[in-house]
Amino acid sequence: MRQRELRADAGRTQASLAAQAGVGGAFYVNVENGKNNISLDTIFASADALGVDVAELFGGLDS
Repeated sequence: MRQRELRADAGRTQASLAAQAGVGGAFYVNVENGKNNISLDTIFASADALGVDVAELFGGLDS
């Protein structure tokens, strides 16, 4: 996912985005590092927190 890139572009910290998405900070860090998988609910919450469509989280990724 492109969460790290989109978060940085928005000038947001991991902690602020995690809080707005309703997940723990350490969990969110691990998501960005590819160590944790997240539920669809959390994907939608993250997209909402970033102010983007869910498709943008996955856009430009190789299959």
